[in-house]
Amino acid sequence: MDKSLLIEEGEDRGGLERCGLFVAEVKRLGYIAGPMVAVNLSQYFLQIISIMMVGHLGQLSLSSTAIAISFCAVSGFSLLFGMACALETLSGQAYGAQQYNN
Repeated sequence: MDKSLLIEEGEDRGGLERCGLFVAEVKRLGYIAGPMVAVNLSQYFLQIISIMMVGHLGQLSLSSTAIAISFCAVSGFSLLFGMACALETLSGQAYGAQQYNN
């Protein structure tokens, strides 16, 4: 399981062994990336489904909903995402320096 995917000098791995290692690595990455992909897709589909539902009400409702969703994306989600990224950096630095109160 801890074998390198790269072939070291003088080592000969068969094609099936390399393929098996590749599949195992893809599975491990899939377990990590799968939930992140699901969250991103659900956030994207939330906006799309909202616009699809309001689209049946008329042109004015559709345009106002599109503006509201754009405003929320810029003002709310982007601002919170930026603050979360900054907090992640500062928390990591404080933990590494063992300055838990700062």
